[in-house]
Amino acid sequence: MDVSGIILAGGRSSRMGRDKTLLVYNDETMIERTVRKLRNFVDEIIVASNSTAKYNLPGIVEVPDTYPGMGPLGGMHAGLMAARHQYAFIVSCDMPFFTEELAGYLIKRSAEYDVIVPEIEGRLEPLCAVYSRNCVKPIEKCLQANVRQVYQFYSEVRVLKIRESELCPVGDLREMFYNLNTPEDVRYLRTTHQTDRLR
Repeated sequence: MDVSGIILAGGRSSRMGRDKTLLVYNDETMIERTVRKLRNFVDEIIVASNSTAKYNLPGIVEVPDTYPGMGPLGGMHAGLMAARHQYAFIVSCDMPFFTEELAGYLIKRSAEYDVIVPEIEGRLEPLCAVYSRNCVKPIEKCLQANVRQVYQFYSEVRVLKIRESELCPVGDLREMFYNLNTPEDVRYLRTTHQTDRLR
């Protein structure tokens, strides 16, 4: 199945204090790392970054939000609007350890659903999930009502929640959904991955 890849990279990184997409991990920035991993299994890569030329990565389409200042939901809307394919794997740029195996499993479960989202210990992971273009209108409805929480449109579409018991064979759940929000997260990553380089 042809699938688009959408990277959410338009955040202000206010808690981090600097642009998370440009943090360097093992000699590549977060955005470069995410793009490299997506190239293994998607047919196009779209970066929702509130710009059209912030990164200038070859073969990548950058799109600004139609509804600026609305957080990840605004980026999801812009990415899905630009996507050529019915389904897209959407991932935040600050999740360095998502895997191709995880994305592939979610994509395989997409038949007859519009959202395929991991649920780990009762908590959804909506920024590392698969969405169909059928979500565009419900998302737009939320944005027009100034609703920013991603899950708020789920009641309008067909949702499949994938629980941790199904995902354990795919990889280490603590790693796959780890995201970098604060300097403390960076320090923790340095501590737990001492052989890797993050700066």
